[in-house]
Amino acid sequence: MQLRLLFTVVHGQTVLRCLFYGYLAQELKMMEKIFTTYLLAALILSSSVNGQDNYDYNYEEEELDSSRFSFGINFGAHFANRNTAEIYSGRPNITTFGVEHVLFEQQFFRQEIDAYFNNNLFTVEEYPIEERYRVASEIGFHVDYSIGEQKQNAIFLDFNIAQLRYEQFFTVGIDDPLNQSPEPLRFEQVPIFGEENRFYLNLGVQLSLYADEQSNAYFSLFGSLNNTQMRRNYFVLGEREYNIFHIAIDRPNQRLGGVGYGGGTGLGYKFELMEHLDADIYYNLYYVQNNFKDDFQPFGFHNAIGLRIIWH
Repeated sequence: MQLRLLFTVVHGQTVLRCLFYGYLAQELKMMEKIFTTYLLAALILSSSVNGQDNYDYNYEEEELDSSRFSFGINFGAHFANRNTAEIYSGRPNITTFGVEHVLFEQQFFRQEIDAYFNNNLFTVEEYPIEERYRVASEIGFHVDYSIGEQKQNAIFLDFNIAQLRYEQFFTVGIDDPLNQSPEPLRFEQVPIFGEENRFYLNLGVQLSLYADEQSNAYFSLFGSLNNTQMRRNYFVLGEREYNIFHIAIDRPNQRLGGVGYGGGTGLGYKFELMEHLDADIYYNLYYVQNNFKDDFQPFGFHNAIGLRIIWH
């Protein structure tokens, strides 16, 4: 009796397990069918949407957007403000290692300088009167992005380099006993030079004043960062060059210079040279700070005019 009851219980559990696993198998098959159906539907919908996107894609619009970029090279002249030129004058109030320091206090040069003046007494009578730079060449790169439906206005970025040169004279009075003139001193002008690099980075907009199919007249507004670097300051006696230092004699490789800021405006006229190639005649007026050292960072107006060759 007990064996029969045990067999019945075991047999019942086996039947229940078979029923459970059969039901589970059916549910898995059903879920597989549902998953497969959803997957196929998603693939069909995705293909339909992608096909619609490809159909609606405007390749002409992409070409127009890419053609809004232009690249150019700048060639021009830079007219620097004269308010920073005095730093190359060699005056004692500009640098303690200026002209008089070299002529009278540098023992290393004492013998050759006395020989140049024939061992006569001499004094510095006058420093340069016209403190100014020579007109400098300017070269750089240009990139712009045209805006507006007609692409007549633009956002632009310019990077220009100008190499400035200072050429003036200071006057030495020589007490020459052989001097036959009624003046007690014989005067001689000594050439003094300065060399300087300036880097300008301009970011701004060009706004059209008049445009047709082949030309565009515009004015520009821009902000400007610059880096000013003194390269060299020296004067010449005979054929000998004597350096003027502005920081310390024992640190000749340290030069004045630093970063300044400002802004400007300008005018320009673009015209077509050939397909994909334009010329741009431009004028820029800067008002910027030129940073040489902590106590010499003047602001001033500067001018530049040039020709820009643009590829687009």
